[in-house]
Amino acid sequence: MGSGQQEPNQNVFSGKTEKKRPNILFIFTDDQDYRMDSLSYMPNVQKYLVEQGTTYTNHYATVSVCCPSRVSLLRGQYAHNTNITHVMEPYGGYDRFNRLKLGESYLPVWLQEAGYSTNYIGKLMNGVAVHNWQTAPKGWNYQDQLLDPYTYVYNTPVFSKDGEAPVFYENAYQTDIIHGKAKAALKRLNNTEEPFFLWVSPMAPHGQFQIHSENPINITTEPPISAERHKNLFEDVKVPRTPNFNPDVQGKTASYFNDMPKLTDEQVEFLDHTYRRRLRALQAVDEMVGALFEQLEEQGQLDNTYVFYSADNGYHLGHHRALAGKTTNMEEDINVPLLIRGPGIPKGAISDLVSTHESLAPTFLALANGEDKLPSWVDGGVMPITPALQNHPLQASTETFSVEFWSDNIAWENDENLFVPGVNTYKTLRVIGPTYDYSYAVWCTGEHELFNLKSDPYQTQNIYNQATDRFINRLDALLLVLKSCKAGNCRNPWKVLHDRGGVQSLPEALSKDQDDFYATLPKVKYDHCTGYYDYDNESPHFGDQATAINNPSRRPERVIPPQDIVDLFNLLPVPESTGHTMVDDDFEAIAKPVPEQLMNTVVDWSRYGFYSYGS
Repeated sequence: MGSGQQEPNQNVFSGKTEKKRPNILFIFTDDQDYRMDSLSYMPNVQKYLVEQGTTYTNHYATVSVCCPSRVSLLRGQYAHNTNITHVMEPYGGYDRFNRLKLGESYLPVWLQEAGYSTNYIGKLMNGVAVHNWQTAPKGWNYQDQLLDPYTYVYNTPVFSKDGEAPVFYENAYQTDIIHGKAKAALKRLNNTEEPFFLWVSPMAPHGQFQIHSENPINITTEPPISAERHKNLFEDVKVPRTPNFNPDVQGKTASYFNDMPKLTDEQVEFLDHTYRRRLRALQAVDEMVGALFEQLEEQGQLDNTYVFYSADNGYHLGHHRALAGKTTNMEEDINVPLLIRGPGIPKGAISDLVSTHESLAPTFLALANGEDKLPSWVDGGVMPITPALQNHPLQASTETFSVEFWSDNIAWENDENLFVPGVNTYKTLRVIGPTYDYSYAVWCTGEHELFNLKSDPYQTQNIYNQATDRFINRLDALLLVLKSCKAGNCRNPWKVLHDRGGVQSLPEALSKDQDDFYATLPKVKYDHCTGYYDYDNESPHFGDQATAINNPSRRPERVIPPQDIVDLFNLLPVPESTGHTMVDDDFEAIAKPVPEQLMNTVVDWSRYGFYSYGS
């Protein structure tokens, strides 16, 4: 059977299979852009995924920062339902994930219940650290986790396997170690009877954190570090000069965007430098992609394996005058890569199917004939990516979704002012159809944005003040439902608004006979700006769907790390360069124990500037 020719599951919904259920390989990068064209610089991704699978152009992260996005994917829920809204305590991170018991029921547990071997390699979420490795997350038959505070240090790979004592790999490049571990996992899984799910999550192309011994307050980020063998690539490449790159006239006109000056030539030059560093860091990922496909083919597993490639959030570099980073509602930050290859997936195709991270877990379960293991509270649905899934009863929304964020500061990466005060709390509606594509945002400040992406794909003209009241009424109604939706209400907000049916899309809702109804609905608003999710603050809601919040009033102030904390971090060496050559299959021979002092000292690294909104 040729890959992409036919499906191994002829009856996906009944649980009846004619042969072994498919394997699923999920490659998940960190902060990889889609709109800056980084995929084009990855030849193996092009060869094995773009040419032999389908590229989905309308796939989105609904909260654009690492930990909340990853938890939304793992749980199939919006951030307003997981209540993981930050990368670290008190509003996010691994300890909060455990305290809220979110790991009792999530993707790997559901896949295990469906009969799959579950495997994870790389970065899971912020807060899995050298001092709490004993509390390994549930649901994984095999896991090899990157550990803080070295998760974002390319040349000091630190891992804990299956809850064992941490080790670091001496003079090795982090992505290469993940590469070796992933290949070894495929070899091991080839000898198992049960189908496998393997999630491989390299940290690239995320920036690197630095702690400076001579000036401890100056904890900074820098552009990603490549393997030494890639450091001279792409010398002349620049950030694509799209209409929204450092524009003469600012197109985004809400909150802190109003005050952004045009970037200087020096800042633009540094953004180009950052872009090149990101592309170089992705080359080791691309080598890994090629090796994993070769391994699957050698094992005879390729034709029965679905391979997904995506990223936790996007990234911007100079767009709308913003310095490097994410966390915004601009398309560069929320529109992320999604490539899929496997049985029943068209080859070399481009799809405009609308989807979000919340629907990946249900789709994995549907491909595994395990959708009966999904809890009723899951917000996402099954993406119709194969003929067998076209009419699945748990369909994902293919027109509407919301994007949300809560923060009382703005994070610029690779800049001396990593955090600056500013309001970054908003709800954004995206509604996409065959002839329309709108982005509508309500900020906690009371400001509004409306972009018509069909005519203005780079969001250069806010047309909110030109839109009619009857049109805004429809958008407000959709956002009113989605901003606090649960389960089926997230998949079909029209059913909430029109419980007797008759309206299933924005054009149908714009019928004049609906004007009076929509005019009576309340407007989306905030009482005041907060850096965390507060259900009451975001009233009114469509129906009573209150959630227990459990949010402290503020997060801890950042403090200067004392010398003993600096010394603790420096117990592990941070070489200037690694990755001159690829590691061989005996890479475990270079694993060294992590010093006991590191493991026995509990440190909240976020207090010292690590792993905040730059993560």
